[in-house]
Amino acid sequence: MPRQTATEATEKLYLSAKEAAAELGISLATLYAYVSRDMIRSEPVPDSRARRYRAEDVRLLKQRRSSAPGGAAQPGSANGIASFGGVPVLDSAITLIADGKLYYRGSDATALARNSSLEQVAALLWGCRDVQPFTREAIPAMSPTVERLASELAASGRIERALALLPLAAQDDPSIYNMTDRGLATTGARLLRFVAAIICGTAPSGEPVHEALARALTFGDRRAADLIRATLVLCADHELNASAFTVRCVAGTGATLYAAIEAGICAAQGPRHGGFTNRVEGFLTDMAHRQDLEDAVLHRLRNGDPVPGFGHPLYPDGDPRAAALIGMMKESHGDDPAFLRSLRIVDVMEDAGGLRPSIDFAIGALGATLRMLPGAGLAVFVLGRTAGWIAHAIEQYRSGQMIRPRARYTGEIPR
Repeated sequence: MPRQTATEATEKLYLSAKEAAAELGISLATLYAYVSRDMIRSEPVPDSRARRYRAEDVRLLKQRRSSAPGGAAQPGSANGIASFGGVPVLDSAITLIADGKLYYRGSDATALARNSSLEQVAALLWGCRDVQPFTREAIPAMSPTVERLASELAASGRIERALALLPLAAQDDPSIYNMTDRGLATTGARLLRFVAAIICGTAPSGEPVHEALARALTFGDRRAADLIRATLVLCADHELNASAFTVRCVAGTGATLYAAIEAGICAAQGPRHGGFTNRVEGFLTDMAHRQDLEDAVLHRLRNGDPVPGFGHPLYPDGDPRAAALIGMMKESHGDDPAFLRSLRIVDVMEDAGGLRPSIDFAIGALGATLRMLPGAGLAVFVLGRTAGWIAHAIEQYRSGQMIRPRARYTGEIPR
């Protein structure tokens, strides 16, 4: 048999943009959306301005899409887990993504973002019917040890501070092992307020978290506080994503609520999840220094280099969270130069790329418009999502199950 050349071997590893899109039966714009979400890896073609795409990623995605049983989980699986295109699926009554919309326990998340606070949405997500968790008694007290460490870490990143202080805060919570509905709700309220205080660099209080966050991240004007409130609500939950599944795995072992939320933060800061907002921030910072904004975006599209923050596989017609937040920003900051620059990018991407912004881009646009420091988008995301993580942990505790998916072995056959 003829020997395979290095060039032939390389060609089998990659597909062109047209080949990848054809194999998946999608448009080039949708392919770029998958790439921007790190579902398909791409890299520049040597000595060319084009890009090539990993064939194994394309085929794995194709296999998952073809094997998904109509989008419905199969009941009766061990440990409450079914299989959806090779990805574990759990029953949950918290969040629904359907028909291009996002619902929190049956309520439209974009409608809630208009007037609700994160605390109100948290109580909804946690299933609190007869319990009001955010009382004056549910304000965590910081021990001298926690206060001292918080002071020493004042110059550290907001997320890093939270990860360092949460284990110590767990030791100071008197009801950490109270697994009643009331106990979990009260612990959740203290935990959410503690995370807010650490991110804001303040002492815990009963102040609405969006007001404390607006003062910490912006100049504290009323319009900024309202936009941050809406962003927190829109980020509160998004069904069974990587961080929510991580939280449920930890909660399923019987670990404390603090441990489960710390695991969620660890997962969320990855660049393929909540940390993706950092990539959007970097892109918008670069675009702020470009005179030829439209040409710069088109140049990326011509080279198959995805623009971060556009397209979402769960929302083929556009992310409703982004549409809601950008709409609110237009009402309050419609003449702001940074916001207008973000709108120009949105217009170019829809006209030339056929893609609409995701919540990641909307958070990045918010940061640019409100002149927030780099990394603020991730801080807002984590604080908002803490409410949803607590909901998933509570639901997992109530199920009494430990999550234990099985692996499909692909290694060597035993000898």
